Amino acid sequence: MSSFSESAADLTALEAGLTALQSGQTENAIAQFTNFLSAQPADHPDSLKAKMGLVQAHIQNKTPDIAIALCQDLQQSQHEKVRSWATQMMAKIAPVDSGFVPLDPAIQSVRRKRVPQAPEIQASTVSEPESIGQSIPSESPHVWKNAGRAQRWNPLPRLNPSRLQWAALGSTIALFATLCLIHWIASSISWAQYAVMTRLFRWTAELPNQSIPVLQFGIGLLILFIASPWILDVILTGLYRLKPLSTSAIARHSPETYRLIQRFAQQQKIPIPKLGVLPTSAPIVVTYGCLPKFARIVVSQGLIDSLNEEEIAAIYAGECGHIAHWDFAILSLISVVLQIPYSIYHLFAIGSDRLRKIKLNQAILSKLVQMSADICMVFSAIAYSFFWIFRWSGLWLSNQRMIYSDRTACNLTGNPNGLTRALIKTTIATTQIIKHDKQTHPLLESFELLNPVGYRSAILIEGLFDQVSLSNLFQWDFSNKSFSLGTRLEKLMNYCELWHLEPELEINVSAPIKQKKLLQFAPIVGSLIGLSIAFILWLIAQALFAIGNFRFNWIASDYSLFPSFTLIGFGIGSIIRFNHFFPESRNPETDLIHLLTRPDLTLMNSPVVRLEGILIGRLGAANQLAQDLFLQTETGLIKLNYCSQLGAIGNLLRPLPIGQTAIVTGWFRRTATPYIDVNTIRTQSLIRAGLPTWSFSVSIAAILLGIAQIL
Repeated sequence: MSSFSESAADLTALEAGLTALQSGQTENAIAQFTNFLSAQPADHPDSLKAKMGLVQAHIQNKTPDIAIALCQDLQQSQHEKVRSWATQMMAKIAPVDSGFVPLDPAIQSVRRKRVPQAPEIQASTVSEPESIGQSIPSESPHVWKNAGRAQRWNPLPRLNPSRLQWAALGSTIALFATLCLIHWIASSISWAQYAVMTRLFRWTAELPNQSIPVLQFGIGLLILFIASPWILDVILTGLYRLKPLSTSAIARHSPETYRLIQRFAQQQKIPIPKLGVLPTSAPIVVTYGCLPKFARIVVSQGLIDSLNEEEIAAIYAGECGHIAHWDFAILSLISVVLQIPYSIYHLFAIGSDRLRKIKLNQAILSKLVQMSADICMVFSAIAYSFFWIFRWSGLWLSNQRMIYSDRTACNLTGNPNGLTRALIKTTIATTQIIKHDKQTHPLLESFELLNPVGYRSAILIEGLFDQVSLSNLFQWDFSNKSFSLGTRLEKLMNYCELWHLEPELEINVSAPIKQKKLLQFAPIVGSLIGLSIAFILWLIAQALFAIGNFRFNWIASDYSLFPSFTLIGFGIGSIIRFNHFFPESRNPETDLIHLLTRPDLTLMNSPVVRLEGILIGRLGAANQLAQDLFLQTETGLIKLNYCSQLGAIGNLLRPLPIGQTAIVTGWFRRTATPYIDVNTIRTQSLIRAGLPTWSFSVSIAAILLGIAQIL
């Protein structure tokens, strides 16, 4: 009886401490928690609850040193979520000192609230201390092993750089070709206008100039390349409040990172890269510059808060790998080109939303303001379209370079396990930020090519990480050998095996599935066939011209045949693929987990799905093209690709019901970044998409445009 009464008294002390903490009586709470801990053994099931309450009490009592010491003790707990909670609390108490003026308190409080935490731990806030006990899980599907690193290691053999070099050359050519293609399309539209005016209306008009300014484009890109570090500095400072990060600050927060950067700079015989920090909760790290000596490495506070010391060092090592391989320079140029339309899109969208909020009594002035808002919205949509087009030019290089930087990071740190944890934690933090904000942060989208983990692929991991095994989670990646996170993690675990380290992840890799992809790439194949036909006709015309036959001289001198036949081939290939791309089914799939873990799915094997969830994404003019649209289901987030029946114009005229519960039907596309091509969205009303119609219309338009250009 005495032991029972003592136990009851101790539990009363714990409850009294929680009650005192909730009411703001911090000194009384500290005394009660201390009494409870001194009376109980260290392995008592409620000891962790008392320690977590004691941490919060000391934070309220403004004794951070004691709180930090308690957090360090909790970081040794066997429960992963308790360790994570302690790490995040330490980040709150003493965030990294970046060496610049502290952030605005309001902004800082928002950033701290967004620090990724496990849902159970988030319940243990100061306002609800009684839930601390509920935050301690009995078991977790994925508990970090915190597997070790190599103490002494032989560097991994250097990868053949030709693959990366070809990717860099291909991205440069793709960027230049995109500029020329846009100019050619604009010229074709001018020619169409000229034909209508002169032939249909019999008006006189000036003959359009269809020559592509190759030299001007080349000089312009060269100037942007040289100025890229300073241009990106201005953009990050002006729009996202970039601040300098001193080496002394990084040395205090992560000594290993400081030593690594110093050693790397000495090995490469370059100055230490200029460091910066972004006061945002979005986890991001980017490296840019035109030359290694002008390189900048910029991280966000959200990334620093999400990782521990050795994981931060692993991320910085990967960024040093980009500098060593020079791939950052080409992507810096592409990023500058991307930031121009994206900044215009972002600013005009803000302007449009602000103008719509203006209410005037005079009808004429009110109408003018609304017209101005509409004009800003249209310019915003056009600017985003250019951003989306130019983004494709850098995707190949952005994906290829990760294998090289991961290998360099392992050679610099001897810690493939640390880099593995850093990548997965970054993906989880990214998704949690999107869920919290109900939209994608502009930094995550505009600098996606420079970020080590793209936000489009990150949303897959967080929802399934605690629901399926890692082998199943990345089964599609292993079977299709795509440039995805699963492929990178597989290689990192192979490095662990080479260095005889315990791997952080147990991954069972199955044999790749052979798939027929000719039909999947029918538009590209058709484009290449069309280009080949144009080249053959051009060669025949040149040969006839050489022997004195001038009948086909116009073919030999008309280089517009190449884009024209390419468009015709693209259109024909798209029509051939159409029926397989949009199949019909009366039994749609509803299990998202099953779909995401099927290794046999491709773009051409896309089942019809029916999912229920909440539509999230940007509000207002920033999402008029439905470019930031997700369905938040019980399983996790899935990207939605939506186009109205009236195309982009319809998207502008009818905003989507963001924030509402919806039932979405469509076609599930399994790629490295899975998404759904929307067919219908049902909320209180039914919204029908027009993707099949517009896919067919674009195919016909490409053929007609190619024919018109020839004629």
